[in-house]
Amino acid sequence: MRINGNLFSFMNSGFFNRYSMISKLLGSRNAGSQNITNRTIANRNTAPNFMDGVVYSKSRPAASKLYTREGMLVGARQRRHPSQRKPFYSAREILGAIEKYDGYMLGYDGRSVYFQGMKDIYSNSPISKYAVESRPVGEKMYFDPADVNNVLGIHNPKQMSVKDNEVRFDSYSYYQFTGKDGRNHRVLSMGSSLSPSTFASFGKESYDKEAAEYAEFWEDVAHGNVWSIEQRYSQKEIRQKLKDVGIQNGFFTVTVGNRSQSYYLTANEDAMTLFDKETYDKRYNALISGKTFQLDKFQPGQTVTVGGKEYVLNEHKGIDIEYGAEVY
Repeated sequence: MRINGNLFSFMNSGFFNRYSMISKLLGSRNAGSQNITNRTIANRNTAPNFMDGVVYSKSRPAASKLYTREGMLVGARQRRHPSQRKPFYSAREILGAIEKYDGYMLGYDGRSVYFQGMKDIYSNSPISKYAVESRPVGEKMYFDPADVNNVLGIHNPKQMSVKDNEVRFDSYSYYQFTGKDGRNHRVLSMGSSLSPSTFASFGKESYDKEAAEYAEFWEDVAHGNVWSIEQRYSQKEIRQKLKDVGIQNGFFTVTVGNRSQSYYLTANEDAMTLFDKETYDKRYNALISGKTFQLDKFQPGQTVTVGGKEYVLNEHKGIDIEYGAEVY
């Protein structure tokens, strides 16, 4: 930790990897129980007396230039004297409080970590798409991060598994996976976010690049951030990541906590890999309605090939194809 009067920097603070909320100028993307944030930055301008900690929100996506790929977070110093802190709250009380508020702040007073709820004042306003501003609410709840980590299963992490073609990360749980180097790596699932570090670590652990990439990939898939994924990986690499965990061709789903996204994985390796279900449905409906073959060169009774299989055009130039079949 580095303190220089105005701010401290630390690596991968807890479960809030690269995402969080934060001022109305920067916006936010989801944090907490239903939606945990995706960009994490400091917010020192939301209230005159708010001068400490790092804020997390449950609302919309936002890109923060204050986040670095190395996992740096920026926060402001705490003015309160450590001797004024209140008794510690239990891990269950802290996790319950996380579910209660729109967002929250984790602070550190030099001796202890504390939690404070945050309320988005624009959450029910028409301008919520464009403005984000939160206010601290409730008391500061001091707690022991080790207790919360124990409740989250840090010493007995889960293994990610695929059932019914769904990758699922349960919320409020640690997960372990074997990396390319053959070593075990750990990520934390909180709300709808994945983090490569432990809860409220405040720079007490080294940055795990492979765990960070793993967390970022699966979180982005669950949030439908296809563009972000395709900027980092080729179609072949994306397909391989899906196949490596047991995803089969056809519809599949990736769920992180309370966020879920469904896709169609085509057998056509020359096609895009991440077709969301809505895109598949549009193509399927165009095929059965005849919109795909409306050009004059296509005539009823003509044989066409779709997804490697031959079909005969009906009187409307549509085809009789089963839902879920290959359409690419």
